[in-house]
Amino acid sequence: MVLRQGEGRTARGCPASGEGSSLQALETLERISDAVFSLDRSWRFTYLNTRSEWLLRHPRAELLGRVVWDEFPEARGSVFEQEYLRALQQQVNVAFEAFYAPLEAWFDVRAYPSSEGLTVCFRDVSARKRAAQALHESEQFLRSTLDSLSTHIAILDGRGLILAVNEAWTRFARDNGCVEDRSPCGVGANYLGVTDAAQGTFSEEAPSVAAGIRAIIAGRTEPFLLEYPCHEPGGHQRWFLLRATRFAGPGPLRVVVAHEDITGRREADEARRQLVREEAAREEAEAARERMNAVLERITDGFAAFDRDGRFTYVNRPAEAHFGRKREALLGRRLAEVFPCTQGSDMAALLHRATVAQVPVEEEQPSVVHNRWLRVVAYPSPEGLSVYFRDITEQRRVELWSHFLSDMGAASTRSLDCGDVVRTVVTLAVPTLADGCAITTRSGGPEDEASTEAAAVTPGLGDALRAACAPGAQGALGRLVAQAVSTESGVLLREPSGDSPRVESAVAVPLALQDHSLGVLLMVSTRPGLRYGPESLPLVSELARRTALALENARLYRTARQAVAARDETLGIVSHDLRAPLNTISLLSLRAEKRLPREEGVEAAEALRKIRGVVGNMDRLIDDLLEVARVESGRAVLDVEPLDVPRLLAQVQALNELLAADKGLRLEVAFEPGLPKVRADRALVVRVFQNLVGNAIHFTPPGGRILLKAVRRGEQVCFRVEDSGPGIDAAALPHVFDRFWQAIHARKAGAGLGLAIVKGLVEAHGGRVWVESPPGHGAAFFFTLPGLRQGGEEARP
Repeated sequence: MVLRQGEGRTARGCPASGEGSSLQALETLERISDAVFSLDRSWRFTYLNTRSEWLLRHPRAELLGRVVWDEFPEARGSVFEQEYLRALQQQVNVAFEAFYAPLEAWFDVRAYPSSEGLTVCFRDVSARKRAAQALHESEQFLRSTLDSLSTHIAILDGRGLILAVNEAWTRFARDNGCVEDRSPCGVGANYLGVTDAAQGTFSEEAPSVAAGIRAIIAGRTEPFLLEYPCHEPGGHQRWFLLRATRFAGPGPLRVVVAHEDITGRREADEARRQLVREEAAREEAEAARERMNAVLERITDGFAAFDRDGRFTYVNRPAEAHFGRKREALLGRRLAEVFPCTQGSDMAALLHRATVAQVPVEEEQPSVVHNRWLRVVAYPSPEGLSVYFRDITEQRRVELWSHFLSDMGAASTRSLDCGDVVRTVVTLAVPTLADGCAITTRSGGPEDEASTEAAAVTPGLGDALRAACAPGAQGALGRLVAQAVSTESGVLLREPSGDSPRVESAVAVPLALQDHSLGVLLMVSTRPGLRYGPESLPLVSELARRTALALENARLYRTARQAVAARDETLGIVSHDLRAPLNTISLLSLRAEKRLPREEGVEAAEALRKIRGVVGNMDRLIDDLLEVARVESGRAVLDVEPLDVPRLLAQVQALNELLAADKGLRLEVAFEPGLPKVRADRALVVRVFQNLVGNAIHFTPPGGRILLKAVRRGEQVCFRVEDSGPGIDAAALPHVFDRFWQAIHARKAGAGLGLAIVKGLVEAHGGRVWVESPPGHGAAFFFTLPGLRQGGEEARP
């Protein structure tokens, strides 16, 4: 089967019947390491896998449908053409190895014919062919090399017999009186036998040599080394190094025994070993450098290395991408040569500081690439500098906007006036986020009145912004604002405007809250380095949302203030109008009671007293309403003085003792010794206690107990009013200080203003109030008041 690129699908794009396996085969061919291509009977390429593209150095798009001999004309007449023809003509598989000169490579080729053409599998075997050639050449070279060496070399078999010697071995034996045909150390001699039989003054090393060679033959050690002296007849002593080692390679066991004259080198042996160690260290360092380079290519941070002259010596791929330069354009050049703008820049200063001080330096600074920011770390070394950097442009933009929004939120809450809010936003935005900023707020009235607040780096730009925000404004900025209003979404200025002054970038976002439009926010930049893109729209939209929210809060605050003022005015009028008839009712009922006959008007007198009691309750309710209004409006007037805590508790006990006793309750007082005085309004604090103790008396069954207690809590005094009543339901605890809550949720309820008054009065003194009520264990109300230090200074909470 001849594979064709792109086959295997029907006209509808679905796999053809039975072609799932073909698709799987194609996917397999793409993954294998062998190169595969197919030719039809006209010698045209019908398929190439990825490996073929790489080995043939042509993309498949250039080869598909082309004649192989046209694309590779040097193959004509070669073994490639001969074997391919034989495979097609004889319909036999062929396999051969051949060298293709244009690609300078040896290929192992297998061709499989079919009725449709030829499928060729091949792989690059250049390395193996070169290795085989090198082996043959090395064998020839080895023989000549051995003979050219001054070292005496003999080849032994597994029994210790000498199989071959080099010229130096033969010459040494002849010079020392050995006759070649009767020599005990020539070819055919038993080297181990001679060693075992050695005797005399200079044979001390012989047993060690024999044992070492036998260990090599047995495979127990490799190699065996021994330095030994050699005493010549004239009394001259030379030193030799005997080296015995197993011959590496296939075939029968062979042992190479070499005697090297090391006289004159013995004294330098330590230096030689030192050199070897240094070379090993250098190789390890090089390997470590390669591993480090591999790591540096995989990291996402940019990395660049500089020599001591400030020239690039290494640049990883993220650094290439950031600089927009290939490493070939950077290596060997200084930073200022590639980027002239860095002369005297922050980057140049950082590299200089790290080089001079020889300490790591880390800094955030502008990149050499326009409008980008980096976090740079420079590490000095004797070789130069290693510099890591990360693009933090987006992070800085988000942080800048985050800080701005935080500052804007804090500043806009200082005033709840709409005009102040708008002025705060535009003033903060310039020049941090924009060269010019304008906000137009619309009243939404019949005439759609609008007001514009603008801030800019130049007066001319400010005038241009105000003009652009005017109704019916023309020009690029005017159309941008109109588009933002009509589309109710953020809009970017795509091209620099031709207006004067020239605006490089701008964004307009409507100020909208739900479905209500409040105006438009416009931000412009006259610098190429500060541009607004799609990534800026969410941030500017968030600024617009917060601005709209601040404006709405200001509007609601103004409305609330107006409502509070109207309520207070109404309460004052109602209170005044109610007190007059209530006083009249009270006086008339008292006068009527006095005129009743003593004997006959008992029931009528009791009714009149109840009327006066109801009038008193209504009068207290009016007082409570007025007190709540004063507290909530912040108009509560405090007549503060230093109060002694034990005396204050005694006063509260005296006011409520009879009421508690009348209901059969015990009213107890406890306090820590040495409590500081509190600075408070006596009448208002007593009222707080009266409300809390009154509630406790009301809800505690007869025989119960009420405790008034005071303890120190840091710089404050904490008061506690605890009862032994049924307590408060857990679901109700969060609401007990709400206005009118008790009236809605309690069965025996009043107006529900007492605890609201308590909360307002305590907070007016700078204290805090809360309640705790474990199920079935009564209720405990707590409130704090600031204590006075010695000398009368008020403690801060």
